[in-house]
Amino acid sequence: MTDRTSNKRTEVSAPDSLDWYFRLMTFNGAARVYHTARDVGIFEALNAGALSAADVARTCGTKEHPTALLLDSLCALGVIEEDTHRYSLTATAHLLVGDARDLGDRYWEYLSQFLRTGTPLLRMEDPGHCQDYYQRQVETIGHMMSPAARAAADTLDIGGGRKDLHILDVGAGSAVWSLTFARRDPGARVTALDWPAVLEVATRAAHHARLTRRFSTLPGNYKERELPAAAYDMAIVGNVAHLNSSEDNTSLFRKLHLALRPQGEIVIIDVFRDDTGQDLARTLYALGLAIRTTTGKVYASQELSTLLMEAGFQHGTLHNLEAPPFAMGLLVASKRR
Repeated sequence: MTDRTSNKRTEVSAPDSLDWYFRLMTFNGAARVYHTARDVGIFEALNAGALSAADVARTCGTKEHPTALLLDSLCALGVIEEDTHRYSLTATAHLLVGDARDLGDRYWEYLSQFLRTGTPLLRMEDPGHCQDYYQRQVETIGHMMSPAARAAADTLDIGGGRKDLHILDVGAGSAVWSLTFARRDPGARVTALDWPAVLEVATRAAHHARLTRRFSTLPGNYKERELPAAAYDMAIVGNVAHLNSSEDNTSLFRKLHLALRPQGEIVIIDVFRDDTGQDLARTLYALGLAIRTTTGKVYASQELSTLLMEAGFQHGTLHNLEAPPFAMGLLVASKRR
């Protein structure tokens, strides 16, 4: 009886085990293909225009047949595309510039040391360490977050049920969230709060979006900067809460409560914890966050709702943003009447 039960369990679980094994093989192979293509210069070769496999091989100093096989794998990854035996870069490949081309290698190569020491590689919550780093990164991050920002505007019915808002964008970065809202709502005004070097990027983004007349800045650290009382209709806290301790978030929420008008709302946009532990994107994000911060944490929506209520807001309502990177959500809470 025991043997039959054991065999039955093996038969039932084997397909799932094989599925995950082959997925891991695919993940590993895809990563190796990408890194090899980057290292031999394939993306640089195609940056000049469409090339045949023979042209790519000649440019990169590789053999044509294996190069053609590698190019086909890159097509399957969506990094390049093929038309009449000529290969060219996709929009995805154009994102892979600067630090983004390494896909987080700097963090993941530090992982074994992090496991041994518990000491993070960076302190991204510390302006003394990371203001210049953020200035280099926020433009790329803003582009990556633009689909989620459009989904957030749809979810909140910006320009419809919510319009003519004065929006405070806290830790604005490229101001992708608030500027997306302002494009949807012709009556909206945006005030971006961030470090001076980062606000240069946000100001350029407002100029490119032709929103300069409805855009202003508040330079400084959001933890220290004084805010006018009852001045804003909405405060956006985008990709900020995960950098803070619970105490720092509570302090920030209280400050924003005072800065919002009586009917004002706070909108927290972030990666929220998945308590099932089955969401790979969220678990990897939490691990990567620990590598690059000392106080960072991926919060459950209920945890932040509790902090919001302590600061004078109503219980938050969570909405998942069904857009890349498919790990973001927004938590909305109004001031208590």
